[in-house]
Amino acid sequence: MPHTRAQLQQPTTPPADHRTPKNIVIVGGGIVGVCTAYFLAISPHRPPGSTITIVEGTGIASAASGFSGGFLARDWHSPATASLSAMSFDLHRKLAEQFGGPKNWGYRTVDTLSVKIDHEAGPSTKRTPVPWLPRGSVQTTSTLGTHATTAQVHPRLLTNFLTDRFLREPGCMLVLGTARALALENHAPSTLMVTLKEGGEKILDTDTIVLTNGPWLGKLATEILPSSAARRLAVDGQMAHSLVIRTREPTTPHVLFVDLCLEDGAVSEPEVYPRPDGTTLVCGASCDDPLPPTAADVHPNPKSLERLRQQAAGITPVLTARGGAFTEAETGCFLPIPDRGRPIIGKVLDGVFVGGGLSCWGITQGPGTGLVLSELILEGRARTADISKLAP
Repeated sequence: MPHTRAQLQQPTTPPADHRTPKNIVIVGGGIVGVCTAYFLAISPHRPPGSTITIVEGTGIASAASGFSGGFLARDWHSPATASLSAMSFDLHRKLAEQFGGPKNWGYRTVDTLSVKIDHEAGPSTKRTPVPWLPRGSVQTTSTLGTHATTAQVHPRLLTNFLTDRFLREPGCMLVLGTARALALENHAPSTLMVTLKEGGEKILDTDTIVLTNGPWLGKLATEILPSSAARRLAVDGQMAHSLVIRTREPTTPHVLFVDLCLEDGAVSEPEVYPRPDGTTLVCGASCDDPLPPTAADVHPNPKSLERLRQQAAGITPVLTARGGAFTEAETGCFLPIPDRGRPIIGKVLDGVFVGGGLSCWGITQGPGTGLVLSELILEGRARTADISKLAP
C-alpha cells in the first residue's frame, strides 16, 4: 500500500542548517493546508512528540476546495509547474487506490473535450461522442485529455476525508479560528495568536508556520509577516460561480470545456463536470466582486448565477427542468490569483513556509504541494517534484 510511514519516503540526511520543527501550525483548511498537514503527520521524518495544528477560520473546505469542479490534468501545465502537476496527478491516483477514492470522494478518470456550440449558426451535422449533448447543436469537438491524462474528484469530500485521517494521528488537531498575530523570536516564529470562532483567543506555540489560506494569503501575510516578506506573497482572488445540477438522464464521464454562443450573441466559456453521483457541476460566470474578509462572507452574485443558468440551458436540455433536472446548489468561490502569475511554494523566512496562488489548478496540485512542503519542513529539501521556479 502506498503512503505508509515506511513506504512514503526513504531516509535522507537533512542539510546542515536544517531546523528540526517541534510545533507546526498550518493556517488554512483547504486542500493545500490539509494535504500539508496529512503528509507531515504520516512522514517517517516527523520528530517524536511534535504537534501539528490546522488553524481554519470558517471550516474545512469552506472556499474553493469545497465548491470547485475538482478537475485534474496531468500535462496541461507550464514548465514552472509541470513537475509538480505530474507528481500530484499521480499522487491523486495513489491516494484513491489506497483509500477507496472512487467510493469516498468520487475519483475517476475522464475524457476531456473542447466543444463549440453556436446557436447563431443554426443546426449542425457534426457528430459528438457525448450522448447527452443534443444532435445538431455542436459545431466542433476536439480531444483535450484522455483517461490517461485527466481525472476528477469531489474536492470537498477529498479534503474532509484527509482531514479525518490527519486528526487520527497523535499530536494532530484542528483549531477553528482566525490567525491574528505572529510573534517572532530570533527572527523565527514563537507564538501565533488566534481569535477563536466560538469566541475568545488562543495562543499557539509554534516554531514553524505554513500559510495556505488561498485567496486570503496576501492579506494575512501583510498582517503577520515583516513587510519585506509579505511583498513576495501578493495573492488576491477572482470570483467564479457554479451550479450543481441533478440530472434525470444519465451522463457519461466526459468533462467539457465549452465555447458557447447563445441565440442573443452572448459568448462564454463554461465548464461542465458530470460526477459519478448523478450530479453535474457547471462552472464559470466570473465577476469582479471584491474579496470579502472571510470564506463565510462569500455570497454568489445573482446576475452571474442567472448568466450561468442560461449557459447551462444553452449547452443541453439535460441540464434544465425541461429535461427533468433540478438544481441542488448555486455557489460562488474565489480562486487564489498570484500577482506574479505562478504559484508560490517554499520557504519565506526561517520557520515560515507558504503554499498558495495555485489559481484554477489548486485541486490538481494540492496533494503534491502538501507533500513537497512536508519534505521542505522535515527534510530541508523538496525531493518528489521540482519546485525551484515557484520559490517565494
